Amino acid sequence: MDVTTDYLRTFIAVCEWKSFSLATARVHKSQAAISTQIAKLEEQAGSKLIDRSHRQFRLTKEGELFLNFARDVVAKTDGAQRSLAALKSRNLEEVRLGATRSVGIYLLPEVIGSIAKSFPRLKMTVTSQSRPTIYQFLQQGSVHLAVVLADTVPRGFFGMPLRSEPLCFVISSKHPLADKKVVSREELQTVAFISGMKGNGFSDLVDDGFEKRHFPRPKESMSISNLRARREAVRAGLGVTVLPHFALKDDISTKTLKILTIKEGGLPDTQLMLVQAHRQMSNPNVNLVRKALVEKLAGEGR
Repeated sequence: MDVTTDYLRTFIAVCEWKSFSLATARVHKSQAAISTQIAKLEEQAGSKLIDRSHRQFRLTKEGELFLNFARDVVAKTDGAQRSLAALKSRNLEEVRLGATRSVGIYLLPEVIGSIAKSFPRLKMTVTSQSRPTIYQFLQQGSVHLAVVLADTVPRGFFGMPLRSEPLCFVISSKHPLADKKVVSREELQTVAFISGMKGNGFSDLVDDGFEKRHFPRPKESMSISNLRARREAVRAGLGVTVLPHFALKDDISTKTLKILTIKEGGLPDTQLMLVQAHRQMSNPNVNLVRKALVEKLAGEGR
């Protein structure tokens, strides 16, 4: 079906005004021109879109489906035009991203670099904070989009799960348990556990995972607020900790840390999620960055 957005805009105007004559001012066409365009649309669709057997304006079932299609096509066309115009402009609007600290440290730098390479005139800033703070920034409009680790989306926000992210028990490759293919929960409890601080977003995810799987907590030896510092403590042989899989890319390749396979099953996966506030975005570049983040992060191989 080959239709122009001009015809679709005419159809939308007629539907919204529920009148051919009233739509003339909206689309700046005569009533005869509007009638001709609607007739051509019906011819191409192979169905009547407007029920003319009633005096009151009424769409057919096919017309209702076609109206949704028309609105979707016009919205995407307008969005693409705004984005292209923004990229052509010298006065590009800034895109502000938020991220939880682990995501900001381990995932976003490479992704942001790739986006910047594709759109060299596009200005982006990244703020890494705790999850509650990032949600507050979204609500205030201080950031446009956020990438977080979370199991649920709080009310008032829209969230798109990008991929499942495993929560891994990791230990130094020099530790005796690292030589075992499978480790029982009882064996895990013999090793000092390095936890995060209470109230930290990632630590809360780990605590929830222990509860959901009825997993007995290993013996806690120390608490370290910084995720990177916990990784270094494990590398130094001070114990075992839980880290998101994406934080272990370098350690897996260099074999400095070992991901333990737990016999009775480990912790449940969490979600890498793209979150934004429930409101219309006036910055067309936000859509470009949003699309790029989805392409780069969704389903990325681990």
